[in-house]
Amino acid sequence: MKLNFTPKKSPLKSVVARPLFSSRPFIAVASLLLAALLLFLFLPRNPGPYRAIPAQSSVVLECTGLLRARILTDKTPDPGWRAVLQDPLFQQCFKDAELAARLFKHDPDLLRAFAQNKALAAFSLQPSDELHALFALELDRTIDLEKALKNSKLATKYIAHQFHGNDLYTVYLSPRELLEVTLSGQVLLFSRKATLVEDAVAELENARNWWADRPYFRDLAPAPLRLHLRPAAFAEQYRSQMNPRWRGLPDLLARNVEWVGLSWDGKMVDALAETKGFLSKLGSWGSPPDGAIFKVLPDNTAFLARAGLSNIPEFFKQMGDGRSSDFEQYILPWVGGEVALAVTEPLSPALAGDRLILLAVRDSAKALSSLRSFARERGALPGASGSYQMFEILGFQSASLLQPLLGEDEAFRNPVGAMVGSYVIFASDRSSLEIQLDKFLVNQTLATNTDFLQLQQKLPGKGRASFLLNTAYLSGLLQNLTDRTGETALSATGLIAAELQTDWGRKTKLSLANQSLSQPIAETDILWKTPLAAPVAGKPCLVEQQDGRIFGLVQDQKHTLHCFDLQNGAILWSKPLPERILSDLQGIDYFGSGLNCYIFSTATQVFILDENGREVQGYPFKLPARASHGIRVVDFDKTKKFNYFVACENEKVYGYGHLGKPLDGWNGLSTEGRVRESLLHFQHSGMDFLAILTEKGLLSVFGRDGSPRFPPIQLEGFQPEAGDFDCPLVADVASANPHIYAANANGQIFACDLKGQVTTYTVGKPGIALAFGQLSGDARFEWAALDGNSLSLGSFLNPGSPLFKTRFPVKQQLVFFRPNNRLGVVDKFGRRVWLLDSQGKILPGFPLGGNTAFEFAKLHGVDMLVVGNGNGIWAYRVRQ
Repeated sequence: MKLNFTPKKSPLKSVVARPLFSSRPFIAVASLLLAALLLFLFLPRNPGPYRAIPAQSSVVLECTGLLRARILTDKTPDPGWRAVLQDPLFQQCFKDAELAARLFKHDPDLLRAFAQNKALAAFSLQPSDELHALFALELDRTIDLEKALKNSKLATKYIAHQFHGNDLYTVYLSPRELLEVTLSGQVLLFSRKATLVEDAVAELENARNWWADRPYFRDLAPAPLRLHLRPAAFAEQYRSQMNPRWRGLPDLLARNVEWVGLSWDGKMVDALAETKGFLSKLGSWGSPPDGAIFKVLPDNTAFLARAGLSNIPEFFKQMGDGRSSDFEQYILPWVGGEVALAVTEPLSPALAGDRLILLAVRDSAKALSSLRSFARERGALPGASGSYQMFEILGFQSASLLQPLLGEDEAFRNPVGAMVGSYVIFASDRSSLEIQLDKFLVNQTLATNTDFLQLQQKLPGKGRASFLLNTAYLSGLLQNLTDRTGETALSATGLIAAELQTDWGRKTKLSLANQSLSQPIAETDILWKTPLAAPVAGKPCLVEQQDGRIFGLVQDQKHTLHCFDLQNGAILWSKPLPERILSDLQGIDYFGSGLNCYIFSTATQVFILDENGREVQGYPFKLPARASHGIRVVDFDKTKKFNYFVACENEKVYGYGHLGKPLDGWNGLSTEGRVRESLLHFQHSGMDFLAILTEKGLLSVFGRDGSPRFPPIQLEGFQPEAGDFDCPLVADVASANPHIYAANANGQIFACDLKGQVTTYTVGKPGIALAFGQLSGDARFEWAALDGNSLSLGSFLNPGSPLFKTRFPVKQQLVFFRPNNRLGVVDKFGRRVWLLDSQGKILPGFPLGGNTAFEFAKLHGVDMLVVGNGNGIWAYRVRQ
């Protein structure tokens, strides 16, 4: 029997042998992957010039040839890009680049690199850098930098020093100009600021670089000029410069946008963005909206951000301010497929009253029912709710229903809303909302704006979100956002629009378009209007505080005095008074504290109120007799020691000192007749003149102590059937030979010099309205005569030949002179006001609504006209 001694293969050995054999390629592959990961983590992924750009850089300008880019920008026919690239930031950039090119122009290869090679200009936007950039220029070969500097005729001297092991050169080009230069491989780094070059050298030591790591740089179209923005760096530098209410705006941008790139070849613009946060989910909730909203938005829209909604709950879930049970109960059931934020012409500080929230409506009945229910449950805002024209305005005491959209926005503490077309518009106050409703009713919307319609044709209309900027308002926007004067260089760009379209990953395509404005901003436009409980009783009076705030005062026919904020017309306080105010409402620094109090008089009392409408101690004080006109306030020595003068029905005039004590010489001075208009005071040649005129034409002129300057003069012409002397006295103090002017209702005017010599002129028939003032530019006054619907202007140098005649469509009742060589005319019954220039031409945009004399003010660079109009005060933007 044979035994087989051939050993059998062990099963265990067989199993173990196979993995040992196959692990070798696995280990090799794993080692390669690990090495690649280490290289990815610890070595720069981009060896080019971006590796040197410091992370704190906010803006990077990428040029294919620095000198070529300058030529391209200088010759561009595009007014929008010309305005952008003529900004001081870019102009300084090109100046610095040309300076460096001149330094190395002796080397043909270096000069060719300045003309053709890729170059970066990085801006930190720090004030200390004075708009100077860090430049990184790719070279075709390595060079001996010190030798190149030594051979340069422009370098007067240079000093070498070490920084992080690199040779840096401080090159002196003139006593006031120097350049910091160094070389890293084939990248030439230079700047007018040495710290920027040092930052770049330090950045080169880092394994990772934010600018070099951007994934979509290559997707941005190649072009001679490409512009890149890092919002996070921008936010870091501009956060502290923002108005406190808007300090979160740069961070909001940084949370949602990682990078924005623009490329421009001289004709076309390509744009991309790397989004994150809320905008990175644009594909999950967005959809292209239609254009119905432009039929609602006013034509003075300065900025617009809008988004179409395909998934409404998802959109509001992604909003950064969280959810609100009131929003979910009263808004979500009816909100449609679009939401927008609009900023109208920026006039109020921090844009408090210039913003609108628009929500599309998919169920109008449900929307109105829900908003009315919210007002019942959380409280309706008294005075804000009610009908206006064809709209129902709802005012709310709580802003909780807008919480996800606005957060804790102080301006929208008591929002108001109305349904307009297929949208609900929310505003911060009723006045602001009414302006938009008025514009909608008269078709002053974006849908009727020719420039905007041309802009729309340039866009694909596929963006799920879009932005619109009217650069005509850019200066005002920046000023209100930053409390600093805004740039005006970009205002010529006109309308700029951007549409966002999602791509793969976090890449978002931007479609850009701009349209120059064919017409300037409207000559006149209503800014705000404030309703009162009763018709306005007289013209509004404006008082400016030393801190620049401007307040208005007006009395209604129920004798209530109202103080309003000129910014938005908001009523600050109201004070019931026992009777009608006879005088102007004037601001005086009564306490010498820099804050104006308000002084005025009625027929029986003199009032002084502080800025909050409270009576100053000792006031009101009672007059000794019923006054026939309002008080005149005089500060003889400009010491804020005010004196008050008033004539009474007992045919006596009284004067009072700062604290209400009677003045010597003015305690019951006889007027020998009833005085209907306030005293006239002026100073000439160091002397004070105080003039009064009785209704029958007796003119008396006194000195400060009450002694006559000359005997009383009886002006001729009083006829009971024609009327009396009811025109206020005026004087052309600035002329070489001043005169006091008076007029009666018989069509006669009188010019009295300071010695008592009177000249009489007949300029019209009985019943005309007369006024005196300066219009032609000469220091001596002219006269204006309003006869029904005809206005004539005449000069005392040639009284028989009017300077002009202007006819109006209907009869007018009031004429008065305004500063800046303007005339105001009022149709009280037709409720229209007119403004004329020195040639008698009606200014563009007039007439405007109003039935009182009007006042002018300048607020945030905007000329405003404020006028009473029925039961309200209206403010207009005007261009004088």
